[in-house]
Formats: sequence, structure tokens, C-alpha cells
Amino acid sequence: MQILRPSIHSRRANLIVKFQDLYGFAVEGNVDDVNILNEVREKVRQQGRVWWALEASKANAITLKRLIRKGIPPVLRPKVWFSLSGAAKKKSTVPESYYNDMTKAVEGKVTAATKQIDHLWGLVLLRSLDDGLGRFLLSLIVKI
Repeated sequence: MQILRPSIHSRRANLIVKFQDLYGFAVEGNVDDVNILNEVREKVRQQGRVWWALEASKANAITLKRLIRKGIPPVLRPKVWFSLSGAAKKKSTVPESYYNDMTKAVEGKVTAATKQIDHLWGLVLLRSLDDGLGRFLLSLIVKI
């Protein structure tokens, strides 16, 4: 009588492992899931190389638009957004102390923005940002 054993592939497919996805979240899956994720990671690395080459060459708008539509690698999104939104250009035109100067200028003053924040705070934001720090940070953003 012959004893049938499961193949290595079926045993591997049933083996559950913990790993991190592209965004750093801990997930569980089988070994095949890990292999697929590794393929995706390699594709993201390749995209990153294309993006860095584009950044180095300052390619034309058509190439940039095509790459954006294909997806910006997660690790590059903050840098790409900062550059394409115009924030980098704007930041280069003001002194480094600009943000601190602006916050000091409005500190303790009641402005239209602070009134609106106080109004919205009572209606909506209290549910999600119920600590004082969240309110303070939001007020700094809106004031500027």
C-alpha cells in the first residue's frame, strides 16, 4: 500500500506567515502571497528608478503625466507632491523662519480663521480630534 503525501506546493500554500505589506502594515498570508508581494516590491523599485531618472532629467510634461497615471511609488509620493504642487518653489522664495514668524504673528489673536475653527470644532471636529493638540495643530494650518 502506497502512502500519499501532500506535495511541497500544497504544504507551502497552507503555511501561514506574517509579513509587512508595501505600506508597513503587518499582514498574514501564505508563502505564495509573500512571493507575489516580493514581485510587487520589485516593480515598485523599478518605478522608483524611472521616477528618479525623470527627476534627474526634468522630462517633459507628457512623460510626467504618463508616469503619474501609472502610479507614484509610495515612498516617493511626499517628494513628488512637494515638487509638483509648487510648494518647493514657494518655499525657496521665503526665509527659513517664515513659518515660525507667521505663527508668532497670529499667536493669541482672534481671526476669522480661528472663529471658523472654533465654530466647526463644536459641530464636527470634536468627535474626531477631541484632544487639545489636534485643535491647536489644525488652527496653525488654517491660520497660514
